Amino acid sequence: MKPTPAVRRAVRNTTRSANRGGLHQLSLRLELAREEERARVARELHDDLGQVLTSLKLEFNWLVDELRRSDPRPGIRLVNKLQSLIGLIEFSIQSVRQISTDLRPAVLDHLGLKEAVEWEARKLQARTGIRCRVDWDVKEELADRTRQLALFRILQEALTNVIRHAHAGAIRIGAHEQGRMLVVTIRDNGRGITKAELRSAESIGLLGMTERARLLGGKVAVRGVAGRGTTVTVRVPTAGHR
Repeated sequence: MKPTPAVRRAVRNTTRSANRGGLHQLSLRLELAREEERARVARELHDDLGQVLTSLKLEFNWLVDELRRSDPRPGIRLVNKLQSLIGLIEFSIQSVRQISTDLRPAVLDHLGLKEAVEWEARKLQARTGIRCRVDWDVKEELADRTRQLALFRILQEALTNVIRHAHAGAIRIGAHEQGRMLVVTIRDNGRGITKAELRSAESIGLLGMTERARLLGGKVAVRGVAGRGTTVTVRVPTAGHR
C-alpha cells in the first residue's frame, strides 16, 4: 500500500524539522566551541605573554637605573633608546590586555551580565565620547552563561555598528523581563539605519546578531527612523524555553 500524499508531506515535514533541529544543535555547539577557544587564547595572552612583557619592562627599568648609578652622566642617546623601548613594551602590555578583554571579558565571568554591560558602556563612553546610559530592570541574573555571553556579544556588535555607522551622540541600553523573555534594547540618536542597509548582503554584523539570538530561541529586530536613530530589540528566553 502506497503512502498517501498527506503522509508523504508529513514525513517530509518531519524530516525537515529534524534536519533543522540537528543544524541548530550543531550551530550551538560550534558557537560554544568558538567561545571556549576565545577564552583559552585570552587566558594565554593575559597570563603568558602579559607576564613576559611585564618582566621585560622591569628588566629595562633596572638597566636604566644601573646606568645612571654607575655613570653620573650616562650616554643620553642610550638612555633615550632604552626608555623608548620601555614605552613600546608598555604599549604592548596595554594592547595584550585589550585583546584579551575583547576575546573574553573577565567582568562577565566574574560579575555577571548587568555589570559587564555597564562596564562596556563606560568603556565606550570614555573611548568615543558618545554618552551611554544603562537602565537594567531585571530582577534575577541569567544563570545560563551561554545566554549571558550570547547577549553580551549581540550588545557589543550593536554598539560597534553605532560607532561605525550611526553618527550618534547618545546611546541608551535597556533591559526588562516580559513573561519568560528577556528583552534588551539598544537605542541611538543617530542618522537611522535604512531599509536598504537592513537588506544588504554586507550587513554581516546584523546577520551575526540574528544568528546568535536564534540559537537561543530568540529574535532580533532592527528599526531605523531617518534622522532620529536606530533601535535594536533583542528577545531571548530567560531559560531553555523555546
